Amino acid sequence: MSYPEWQGTPNCRSVDSEEFFVPDGSATYKEIKMLKRICNNCEIKQQCLNYSLNYGVLGFWGGTTEHERKVLRRKLNITPEPLYLGYP
Repeated sequence: MSYPEWQGTPNCRSVDSEEFFVPDGSATYKEIKMLKRICNNCEIKQQCLNYSLNYGVLGFWGGTTEHERKVLRRKLNITPEPLYLGYP
């Protein structure tokens, strides 16, 4: 499994990806608010969220934190698949 090819252009394409991978619980309110603003009107937000719910990704995806996705997975009864990026 590898990262998906999005059907559209993500709003985050011009943002340093490190901004989206802060350890869960350590991002400040301002950082989370900025990330949510970037994702809010993104044309691929739903694709990104679906991907992040179905695979064990870390960081901020589809407008959600890791904790928010855990809550959504429980609510939607989703067990994420592990994400393997070229490792056996």
